[in-house]
Amino acid sequence: VNPNVRAQVAVNPDSEIIAVTRADGVLVALTAPSGGLISGKSAVIQLDGWTWEDMTLLPDSALHVNWPSATTGGRRRRATAADESGPKPGEAVQQMRDLFERARNYSRLREDTSSGQPFDLRLESLGDVVHGKLPLMVRADQLADIQAAVAFAVEQKVKLIVLGGYDAPLCAGLLKQHGIPVVVSSVYRNPMRRGDPDDHAYSLPARLHEAGVQFCISSSDRSNTWNTRTLPFHAGTAVAFGLPAEEALRAITIYPAQILNVADRVGSIAEGMDATLIITDGDPLDTRTRIEAAYIQGRTVDLSSRHTRLYEKYKQKYSQPGHIPPGQQDQ
Repeated sequence: VNPNVRAQVAVNPDSEIIAVTRADGVLVALTAPSGGLISGKSAVIQLDGWTWEDMTLLPDSALHVNWPSATTGGRRRRATAADESGPKPGEAVQQMRDLFERARNYSRLREDTSSGQPFDLRLESLGDVVHGKLPLMVRADQLADIQAAVAFAVEQKVKLIVLGGYDAPLCAGLLKQHGIPVVVSSVYRNPMRRGDPDDHAYSLPARLHEAGVQFCISSSDRSNTWNTRTLPFHAGTAVAFGLPAEEALRAITIYPAQILNVADRVGSIAEGMDATLIITDGDPLDTRTRIEAAYIQGRTVDLSSRHTRLYEKYKQKYSQPGHIPPGQQDQ
């Protein structure tokens, strides 16, 4: 339980992954902690800057929670001896209730200067959450887990974002009733249950759209940081499985900006915005499309990367006189 963790301070601005990701047109990302019951706070970052402070667009975007599930199906790993010794799902939820109540009491005491309440970093970091200013982003895929997370959010009067959302269309009415958006953690996922259609994950964005649930598309579940660059292709695959093309483009631009509370700066091209945008030679959701130029806050972004440097290096090698291309050396 680490609500005080802040993900952006661990970002390496010199990582080779950042340049490769920009070259595929992804200029803004959510960086989030992982592990445990309450992992910590995520931040919205722009993929350009000398330091993590330069890169940070919104320092606190959501508090990340791995919802405790009573099921072991889908992608969840098998239980181990270590899991058996940990809190059961019901106990973990009660642990969060107790923690939120402590955070509310702590906030009241801190406001009373005569109380002498000592500073507590973990409880301090929960202040914006329990007062409804900062949302919980809860990782939940199965129907029972999503419903339980919504019930907890309503009970605690906190904002909620569902991350994963595999079964979200099954409780679309509940999500719409409480205005809860879904971040589809990946389009490239295997079915969670043996009886699910093969394309169940591919059609999830289209089904959410048809049900009228607010959503956006992420590539976090399958690709992780090293392959975030495939985000446009997740959206393109969703188009192939029923999502309108315009909606797919919004699902990786303005919709995530709205869900993450940065739509006043990024996510669309309009007067007064940050001028964070790309120029392409075709459909940005098509794998054949090239990114011709990119800008972050109006600054021209260098699209060279380790990939382009290696390409130029080996192009020179293979263009040398007398070089025999691979596959022809034994002929």
